[in-house]
Amino acid sequence: MLLQVLNTLMKLKKKNNVTFLRRDAKKGKPRPEGAGKPSQQIEVTDIKNNITTSYDSIHEAARALNISNHQAITNYFRQNQKKPYKGRYTFKKI
Repeated sequence: MLLQVLNTLMKLKKKNNVTFLRRDAKKGKPRPEGAGKPSQQIEVTDIKNNITTSYDSIHEAARALNISNHQAITNYFRQNQKKPYKGRYTFKKI
């Protein structure tokens, strides 16, 4: 019984191979140029060492500073904070 079902499915797949190919062609389609949000460059100042570093994106800065969630930096800008993050870093959009 199971073998018959599998054989029937294989025949259907062979018949509709064109349909499967068309559907699979849409997967992995590259996004158009300019789609999505561009990265926001930021400048990070370490108050303790008095070092300023520029990063191409918020994600990149979060990774470099070992901040587990980039939302902490995003919230810093959204809430217009003036107090240094963790008492050490200040952020500025470029």
